[in-house]
Amino acid sequence: MTDLYAMADRAIKSMNRENLKAFGRLKLARWDEINVVRAVGTVYDESAALARKRYLEIAKDAYIRAMVETGKTRKEAERDAWEDITMLWLLGLLEAPDPVTLYIFTEETERKKQRLVEALSAAHNKNAEIDKALRYWTKQVGQYAINVTDDARLDAFRSAGVERVMWNTNLDGRECERCKALNGKVFDIDKVPPKQHYGDRCWLTPVLA
Repeated sequence: MTDLYAMADRAIKSMNRENLKAFGRLKLARWDEINVVRAVGTVYDESAALARKRYLEIAKDAYIRAMVETGKTRKEAERDAWEDITMLWLLGLLEAPDPVTLYIFTEETERKKQRLVEALSAAHNKNAEIDKALRYWTKQVGQYAINVTDDARLDAFRSAGVERVMWNTNLDGRECERCKALNGKVFDIDKVPPKQHYGDRCWLTPVLA
C-alpha cells in the first residue's frame, strides 16, 4: 500500500497550491453585488475544472496499477485504462451520492459557491469568510482524490474478472475500530462495505485464487 495514494497526494498538494492562489485573488476583488457573484463563480468553476483534470489522472494511474495487480501487463492495463477511464466515467462518479461525504460533488460545489456569495454579501470580515470557504473546499477536493483512487481500482478489478476482494487496513495505531475490524475480511466485489469517514485509506486487493 506504500504508494497506493501517492498520485492522489501529489495531486492534492498541486490543487491546494492553485486553490490557495485562486481564493487569495478574491481578497483583492471589488465588493459590489455583481462582482461578488462573478468572482466567486470564476474561482469555483476554475477550481472544479482543475479537480476534474487531476482526478482523471489519478483514476487512470490507479486503474493501471490495479490491473497489473490482477496479472495484466502494463501495456494491457494502459490500453484498458484508455478505454474505461474517461471523463464520462469521472462525471458519473462526481454526479453520484457519496457515502463518505454524504453529498454529490457537483451539487455541493454549487452550494459552496452560493454560500460564499451570501457570506461575502453580509460579512464584516470578508477575508475570514474566504479562508473558511477555502478550508471547506480543500477538504472536499482532498476527499474525492481518495474516492477516485478507490473507485478506479474497484472498476479495474471488475474489468479483470475479479470476483472477491480483501479489505486491508494500515494497523499503525491510528486506525478506527471499524476499519480495524474489517482488516483481512474478504467480500464479493459487489458487496464491499463503503468507507464511512473522511481520510479513510483502507484499500482493497484482489483475491485471485
